[in-house]
Amino acid sequence: MDTHQVSAARLISQGLVGPPPVSPTGTKLSPAGSVVEHLGCVQAQNLGGALASIALRLGTDETAGIAAVRAAIDSGEIVRTWTQRGTIHLTTAKDIGWILGLTGARTMKSTAKRREHFGITDDMLDSAAQLATTALRQRGALTREELLDAFAPLGAGDEYGHSRHLITSLALNNLIVQAPMIAGKDDMKYVLTADWVPLPTELDAEAGLREWMRRYVLSHGPVTIDDATRWTGLPKTAIRRAVQDCVDSGEIMSAKIGEIDCFHAPDLDDRLSEWGSDAAKTLLVPGFDEIILGYKDRSATLDPAHEKSVVPGGNGMFKNTVISGSRARGTWKRSPRKTGPRVIVEAFPGQTVDSDAVEAAATDHPAFT
Repeated sequence: MDTHQVSAARLISQGLVGPPPVSPTGTKLSPAGSVVEHLGCVQAQNLGGALASIALRLGTDETAGIAAVRAAIDSGEIVRTWTQRGTIHLTTAKDIGWILGLTGARTMKSTAKRREHFGITDDMLDSAAQLATTALRQRGALTREELLDAFAPLGAGDEYGHSRHLITSLALNNLIVQAPMIAGKDDMKYVLTADWVPLPTELDAEAGLREWMRRYVLSHGPVTIDDATRWTGLPKTAIRRAVQDCVDSGEIMSAKIGEIDCFHAPDLDDRLSEWGSDAAKTLLVPGFDEIILGYKDRSATLDPAHEKSVVPGGNGMFKNTVISGSRARGTWKRSPRKTGPRVIVEAFPGQTVDSDAVEAAATDHPAFT
């Protein structure tokens, strides 16, 4: 594999090209649950986009589509919470405990000053935990607004920072988690983790980080240690140790690509030979898709000169991306018109996008069906 093939290889690893991913642990899950377990965590700040990202990796049979992803969430396979870097992701319900065991306390420590700024004390969080437990046990799954109503006796105020940190702190401590879906909306309710996930997978910190890195490399490779460190938000030394352990066991392999030390699945070169031509096809990916956000160095897919077109103003809001020839060529959005082209494309400077190929990609795209 050479440097020009890295993006194509990543498209294949992620399941955007080739057959849909299967469970990396052999767990009996739905196709949507298997995709999420394969990816480890799926950025879900824009929940509608995250549902489409998972559906894009399901193939085109009867189990595909956003409805199948919503069903996997409602069945208890997939949950949503603040897993890493202080950002919200979808992940498999059975794994949320050991993932937060790696990241939750670190995030709580890093956000302590913000909680202090909003007047949220440890005693207040203890009271919020009691109020949330009582309300959820008595009333079942609650919307965000309903959960905040339960916190009224705290007198914490209705400022956004108060409500946000009350909820995220309980989630980071794995008391609550988002599930199931709210019918007819791209939004989720809150439940007690212990009630929603009765049989969690239990891994200690060393085993958990090793498993997380195994999944990350298999699903995102080729990757670097810097990519993995940025993705998890965890210390580089621990990441390097966990990745090397997976290399030593033969579950992943190391490779020099150009001058860069990378890691990927042992059979990735074979799959690249089989599916590499399909990686050249036009894809319409949601704005927060892992093919863009899953790496510290995105240059294999997205030219650094075009990053401002995808994230205008560097505000953390990613636009939908057109990928063609395994490279990002522009941004896209749905046309508001009922007739004519379904997709509006804004090509990057110096790039061209085949409008017929874009329309063909929209034909069975989950965002359009």
